[in-house]
Amino acid sequence: MLQSSRLSLQAVLETANAEISRGDAREIGAGELAIVAVLAENVTLRKALADSSESAEKKQQLLRTLFSTRTTDTALRLSELAVSQRWARTQDLVTSLEVAGVTAIAAAAQTSGQLGQVEEEVFRFARLCESEHELARALESDASASTKRALIADLLAGKAQADTITLIEQAVLYPRGLRVAKALDQYSDILAARQQRSVADVTVAKPLSEAQTQKLAAALSASYGRDLVLNVQVDPEVVGGVRVQVGDEMMSSTVADRLAEVQRKLAS
Repeated sequence: MLQSSRLSLQAVLETANAEISRGDAREIGAGELAIVAVLAENVTLRKALADSSESAEKKQQLLRTLFSTRTTDTALRLSELAVSQRWARTQDLVTSLEVAGVTAIAAAAQTSGQLGQVEEEVFRFARLCESEHELARALESDASASTKRALIADLLAGKAQADTITLIEQAVLYPRGLRVAKALDQYSDILAARQQRSVADVTVAKPLSEAQTQKLAAALSASYGRDLVLNVQVDPEVVGGVRVQVGDEMMSSTVADRLAEVQRKLAS
């Protein structure tokens, strides 16, 4: 995002977190994602709502006309704030509402003590989509929403938290131009951030044992000064045996000492 959109996103999230702290987080999240679902399918509408040449009042009135009976008051207020902001790209507005919605779902899961489990289930489903190409094709096909929901239910009914299924359905039905796995990885980042953690994308030359994974997580968390969730991928050709990326930072020769320390702890 460009600077104008980043500042607008920050304003939306600050308000979202304030609303979450005093309201029904799950209801807020569901309401916000319902608005995202409509905008994802209607390019004309999202362009109108992100149009900086139109007054905030006109765009807010359009929102109220369309959504006052289709979503919660809190979700509508948050969306009204969002359309009053400046966005560098039309999609940035929709992204901000999606991030707010997923953040609210994460907060609800956190309150019920299920955030860690939801995070793990979303991550594992994303990896399943990457490894099972037929599943990915089915989820990303032109099949109806009811068909895709039925497939998700067959796969996850009784095996995943309700919040997990909510997020997976959102990513599958309204991917906004992304592969399902990529959309879910973005959700994972939001879930991790709710726990004030970050996701470390780790590429290793060979599979890690559970003990090695725990050692690596501890070493990286100590190195970065905060807890990290590991997203481990195997690539036999990875140079040096391990490559780590956290956000925009890649562990390479510029941080060789840190990487060497992680490798020593992993081998011990």
